[in-house]
Amino acid sequence: MTNDVVVGIDGGGTRTRVIVANVGGRVLGTAERGGASTEFNDPEKARQNLREGVKTALADAERTPGDVAELTAGIGGLATPQSYTEAEQFLAIDALACETRVVNDAVVAHIGALRDDAGIVAIGGTGSLVFGITADGDQVSNYDCLHYARAGAHNLGERALHALLSGEAPTDWRLGNRLLERWDCESVVTLQSAVRKGDRFTNTLSGNPLDRVAPLITGAAADGDPFARAICDDAIAEVVTGIRLVGGFLETPVAVAPAGSVLLSEYMTAELRRQVTDTEGYRAVKPAMSPVAGAAFDAIDRATGVDDAVVERLTEHAMGHA
Repeated sequence: MTNDVVVGIDGGGTRTRVIVANVGGRVLGTAERGGASTEFNDPEKARQNLREGVKTALADAERTPGDVAELTAGIGGLATPQSYTEAEQFLAIDALACETRVVNDAVVAHIGALRDDAGIVAIGGTGSLVFGITADGDQVSNYDCLHYARAGAHNLGERALHALLSGEAPTDWRLGNRLLERWDCESVVTLQSAVRKGDRFTNTLSGNPLDRVAPLITGAAADGDPFARAICDDAIAEVVTGIRLVGGFLETPVAVAPAGSVLLSEYMTAELRRQVTDTEGYRAVKPAMSPVAGAAFDAIDRATGVDDAVVERLTEHAMGHA
């Protein structure tokens, strides 16, 4: 069965997702591990997560590294030649003789969302990025315009934390009480003490107390909590600014798709769609595939080429794991 499968990897700050598929797009094996981005994780742990993810997914598919025809890995935080080289070394797995393509995770998110067509993917997960590809294949991000949209999980946690500490949040804020409970604090006074100690509320690693409360905030917004909605709306407004900055380099109408756990939450997706739809020259689109499926799509495209049937099979499996 040599060279009959491909591997797709989406290695973000919090999770690494891996799928093994045949060249027809049928998913044969999967795995999920901790983050692969060294921006948010210890390098040795990131390396371990990547290698274990690939080996576990291959075992799940009843395949070996020698059966892999192509591998595409999207890794978060890649920006320098050294970071790309490091990621390639992480994937130097014994008996894996295929070509390995390592790209920033924004690239596989874009491939998954827009199938290599021109447009923008707005990413809000552990971190945040607005990433576009022009009709000529040029890559543009909001970072190129000296802009960062504070729409990652930890940014929502920060906004809620500051609302509690500053007294801006109402005293009877139900979500505030849930946040205090999640942070193991009896009151705002206890929270103040915990924050000042500086050993708990950090953004150094993924999975910290600020990251973990993002689903509570977006869930409360979906349930109609006006203060939670204000927190989410502020984040979306910054994303839309990033979209307009990147969109200035693309031909209109500009397709915009969301990606990442935060922007794919119910409230954030709906509000992003509303604001994009209200912006002339832009159209909101549903992602065609998840980022990990986008990585597999790219690997299949390099191995044999792709068609609509490949997309359909990848989407059936992987959209739930965006």
